[in-house]
Amino acid sequence: MVRILPQTKWATINSLKSSQPLGGALAFLGIDGAIPLFHGSQGCTSFALVLLARHFKEAIPLQTTAMDDVAIVLGGAGHLEQAILDLKIRAKPKLIGICTTALVETRGEDLTGDLASIKLERTEELTGTDVVLANTPDFDGAMEEGWAKAVTAMIKAITRIGEQVRQSRTIAIL
Repeated sequence: MVRILPQTKWATINSLKSSQPLGGALAFLGIDGAIPLFHGSQGCTSFALVLLARHFKEAIPLQTTAMDDVAIVLGGAGHLEQAILDLKIRAKPKLIGICTTALVETRGEDLTGDLASIKLERTEELTGTDVVLANTPDFDGAMEEGWAKAVTAMIKAITRIGEQVRQSRTIAIL
């Protein structure tokens, strides 16, 4: 005889584990000297930071552009520029990996253009640091897609065009 046991606990989904920016941040954290920067509100970064700190049981260097109400309405290019420059001065990273959040993706900002103008205007200040943008909206996909987008963005932004001398004792594991 079959006996059916009713569930007493509701199914729950941790939305952070479905977060593209979190997947992108994990990809950037895998690079030596890299610091992920979430472009969005401070809350988006706080939730991801709590999840990563609990999982790894150590401090995680996630940063945020901390967009406020005014930046949401007028655009966040100024916040992005200031966050990049502050991070460069404070931490001196080799790579700043920008992960977008739903806030700026929904607004439809031209982040590629904004970042290009920041790099052009601040070439001297950003010497020695690569800045990579990964479009990782929360509302589309999950951690895996965010990780893949960040890795793809790094490959496109950092690798040199043309044939390079192959280093036989070096491999990249993705």
